[in-house]
Amino acid sequence: MRYKYLIFLIFITSVGIAQNLGLKPEFGNRESRKINNAKPPLYLSEPPSNEGTNLLVDNDGSIKFIYRQGDWDNGGFSDEVYFKTTINEGRTWTEPQVLGNTGPGKQCFATISPVSGEVIVFFIHSEKGKKGNYRFVRSENGRTDWTYNHHFDSVRFGGMGYGNCLWIDMSNGNKRVLCGVHGNNEGAGCYYSDDDGRTWSPSNRSKVPNLIPNIWQTGSVEPTFIQLKDGRIWMLMRNSNDHLWESFSEDKGATWSEAVSTQFKCGPNSWVTTKRLSTGEILLVWNNAMSMHPSVTQDKWSFTNRDVIHLAISPDEGKTWHGFRELWLDEMRDSSQFVNHPGDKGQNESKVAETPEGNILVACGQAPGHRAFLLLDPNWIYQKSASDDFSNGLDYWSIHKLLVRSPIYSRWYHYRYNRKKGAELVPHPTNQEKQVLQIRREADSTVYSQRDCAIWNFPAGKSGAFETKIYLNRKFRGGMVALTDRWYQPTDTQGEEKAMFILDIPAGGGVEKEFVLEKEKWYNVTFNWNLEKENSCEVEIDGKKLSSKLPLLNPCENGISYVRFRSTSVWPDNEGFLIESVKAEVE
Repeated sequence: MRYKYLIFLIFITSVGIAQNLGLKPEFGNRESRKINNAKPPLYLSEPPSNEGTNLLVDNDGSIKFIYRQGDWDNGGFSDEVYFKTTINEGRTWTEPQVLGNTGPGKQCFATISPVSGEVIVFFIHSEKGKKGNYRFVRSENGRTDWTYNHHFDSVRFGGMGYGNCLWIDMSNGNKRVLCGVHGNNEGAGCYYSDDDGRTWSPSNRSKVPNLIPNIWQTGSVEPTFIQLKDGRIWMLMRNSNDHLWESFSEDKGATWSEAVSTQFKCGPNSWVTTKRLSTGEILLVWNNAMSMHPSVTQDKWSFTNRDVIHLAISPDEGKTWHGFRELWLDEMRDSSQFVNHPGDKGQNESKVAETPEGNILVACGQAPGHRAFLLLDPNWIYQKSASDDFSNGLDYWSIHKLLVRSPIYSRWYHYRYNRKKGAELVPHPTNQEKQVLQIRREADSTVYSQRDCAIWNFPAGKSGAFETKIYLNRKFRGGMVALTDRWYQPTDTQGEEKAMFILDIPAGGGVEKEFVLEKEKWYNVTFNWNLEKENSCEVEIDGKKLSSKLPLLNPCENGISYVRFRSTSVWPDNEGFLIESVKAEVE
């Protein structure tokens, strides 16, 4: 009896020590200590290409980047498919080697068989001056023989095919592989093979209606697949609407249910990637951003949402999601050379591989200067707080302005909007060792909006607090602080029109009758919200609550994850207001 009591005491003591050390699991098996100490995504290098590339874990544990050499700027892409290998999480890569030759073609989506180790490459066969078909090649004899080259689908696709593959276990002990395909308004689905990729059968297509008029109508395209623990296959699709859409298969990919909208907002023209991690968690990489409205840009293609790419993670089969964090902001987002490339550009394609160490290697972006290999600790996605005081400059901010485009425009020049810097860092008015961000309105006829705007992302929360320190300059003419749930172009008024909460600061500083912000004085402003309990937000300024709460202006499905600081001045305002720091804590 005393022995059992001693064991009980040891157990209780161990639990207490573990909690004090931050070892208590908070999400699945992830420890709070590791979550709190996780670093932001690390930039490693620029991938050599972006046209339908792959990031695949090989059967020996190494990670391979498979791609075609060349670029739209350099006469197109090679007939050969190349690969590079890393064994240290993408920090260094081997020299490129030829994997195989498909003949003339675009893209090279690939998968590696976990059964035989052979490689299957999917591509659009496209000889000059001729229409193409979706084809595949499969290696034989240890990846040395590439003569197995076949039409994948004899029907000319209205758009491109898509090679996001998923290998699943069948009841007979064999494996089935699904390869995603789409044909624009024909819908998205898959081809599936039960003989290690030698022959394929088509599924039905799940269609997404085009609900938003006057924009590029894509239907359902670029599907991605995850097998859920209940056996169903979950397919997410991008489209020309405002959300990702989903469909399910209960027969291992042979048939798909009618598509329905999901909780995930997604700007049109950017794809989505899902990944099941070895921990059982589901990783989602997508574009939680919105294009500027065609009525503003006078351009139905509106590729104005690709400056950023996002992450979320679910530990419970998609019941709850954490993060909604910026994985990467395009390094050329405020560059006058943004459109240095005649094809796709910005943060669109994403490829994901889990490293043996449990980290996530990501390849994202399109066109030279926009691409990135990133290394991510998935614990970082679970963090519930973030802060910035500009000691790292504007690395984590979007502050640019879009230049009014040339009247000579072609869709071939996706994202034909060059940029210039908007809000800038300036010396702190009372502490010369620091910099602060200035938001103003400078007269400028070359941009869509003269009003400065600065955007910062933090972990999403349906309840939480956001705190900032602001300073109104002597000739300040108006500004606002808006809390929202996705990224909008800094110049886009949709960022305010679709915000959850807005604190308006008139030129006179009167945020309400009883509270007037004095000029040339620092104020701590705190926003507190709990959308589970009430549709309002409490605001405190230097510890004093405003008498009225801010009303909820728009519904919020995933929690607030962005703040926007913007000038509201009707006239040029060369002084504006200053921001010293930002901090968010969510639940």
